[in-house]
Amino acid sequence: MSRRSAPRRSREATARRSRGAAPRGRHVAPAPDPAPGAAGAGRIGRTARRLVGPVVLVVLTVGVLMLGAFPTRTLLQQRHTAASAEARLEELEAANAAAREEADALRTDAVVERLARQEYGLAKPGEELYHVLPPARDPVRVPEAWPFTGLGSTIER
Repeated sequence: MSRRSAPRRSREATARRSRGAAPRGRHVAPAPDPAPGAAGAGRIGRTARRLVGPVVLVVLTVGVLMLGAFPTRTLLQQRHTAASAEARLEELEAANAAAREEADALRTDAVVERLARQEYGLAKPGEELYHVLPPARDPVRVPEAWPFTGLGSTIER
């Protein structure tokens, strides 16, 4: 097997090629003029390619927000609801305990007798009850001025 070496190029040919000049001895046909709309189409394509990255970034950001932020808000709302329900449960349990204590107290004869005397005015057989009325209120005092002069016969002055 033999190795073929690439032909050496002269420095001048390499320099021409790097400057964009055609090599000696070859004829390069000029590029055809683009159609009038072709230059604009290339520019639109480049602009569209530049916009793809930011659009994808915006779509991904919105997707992350939809999947991350909104369920988080729901989770926080559910925690708040659960905490308020637990607080309400504690209040109800305290009220039930107080009602249970009151019910247990009402099962004793002493409490029943005290309530019967205070609330309902009841007495044991052979006892006499006396109801003391509150003191009479002061009569209404009306001034002796003009609009009240006709009231003198019905109300004390």
